[in-house]
Amino acid sequence: RWVAEGGRRRAGPRRGASPPGGRCPRRGSSMAAAMTASTPMMEKASAGMRDIISALSSSEARYFDEERFSEAEIRKALSDSGTDRKIDGMKRILAAVSVGRDASPLFPDVVKNVSFQSLELKKLIYIYLVQYAENNRDLALLSINSFQKDLSDRSQLVRASALRAMASIKVLEVVQLVMVAVRTASSDMSPYVRKTAAQCMIKVYAVDADQFLELRGLLLKLMSDHEVQVVGSAIMAFHHIVVARPPP
Repeated sequence: RWVAEGGRRRAGPRRGASPPGGRCPRRGSSMAAAMTASTPMMEKASAGMRDIISALSSSEARYFDEERFSEAEIRKALSDSGTDRKIDGMKRILAAVSVGRDASPLFPDVVKNVSFQSLELKKLIYIYLVQYAENNRDLALLSINSFQKDLSDRSQLVRASALRAMASIKVLEVVQLVMVAVRTASSDMSPYVRKTAAQCMIKVYAVDADQFLELRGLLLKLMSDHEVQVVGSAIMAFHHIVVARPPP
């Protein structure tokens, strides 16, 4: 590109030229780049990806080192008795998922840790389970008792995550259990859990349209909630279920 300047013409930078310092970043060389641009990623990511990205701080870029990803090592970490080792393994899994790696083969190793009592570990496990429960229904069903127990956990994040995991299984046989959970969550003291309940109703309706009348009633109640975030999620779910896709 040529730029006129004071009657003289000087050459602008060539396309593809190296940046100052003479070094070009290697294309696709570092998954750690995902963390250096976390704000744009958070804006563009799906809800599931936002959960994953927010679970990993910018100081944990080492988890994005693709060359260090080893399913065998992660399985060993998840089978370890130490909480820190399990958390380390889960962070490696979520970092890999966030950049497109398929981590579904690790589902059995992850789900067996769902009853572990560490809050940080539970949070990471549920982020993973919501991503993969739908395609691993049989294994997820084996953990449904743990999900139900976590619905009454002290942490609002655990309660909401357990509800999401249950709703993600999408099996007709457990719809009634999910409906009980949604019904309870819609009256939860936490607005975050009530908002999650509204969001999960869309998944319930996709599995069993016979729940239409009760879902509509629950959503009408949530639409009069005093928290804006709850009302917003309830309106979106109401439009999806009642306006856009009502039963025939």
